[in-house]
Amino acid sequence: MWMPQFYSSADEVIQYTGVQPQDLGLESYEGLHRVIEGWLVQIKDIIDKDRNRDYHQEVEEGKRTEIPPGIHHIAMRICANVIAQATFRRESTIVQVDDYKIQMVDDRVFTDAIKKDLSRYPRKPSFGMMVVKKEV
Repeated sequence: MWMPQFYSSADEVIQYTGVQPQDLGLESYEGLHRVIEGWLVQIKDIIDKDRNRDYHQEVEEGKRTEIPPGIHHIAMRICANVIAQATFRRESTIVQVDDYKIQMVDDRVFTDAIKKDLSRYPRKPSFGMMVVKKEV
């Protein structure tokens, strides 16, 4: 049976955020776990694409002994941002900044602070086709 792979865990995200099933319109913790794990799978894909590597695969291939704890922490923080956005959107997608300015909720979950922390983990080089243009 295939088990989805992700960084962090639903339990860590729940503990970090304090989210309750009803915050997301869910009836049970099992449902909350499924939703969070779905988001963690998506977050893993974002991290893997950004770093051009799959830490689970590297562990399976023996290239590393474990997934860096910081990668788990970054995934947990991104998921916390997704939860904050989801709970806020359930209330309203419009934010009134002052008497005149109204704006839509910002949907960035991959913040500058997260990008900075993620940059501490080197990208794996891409080995694609390189095109060299000859000067005439």
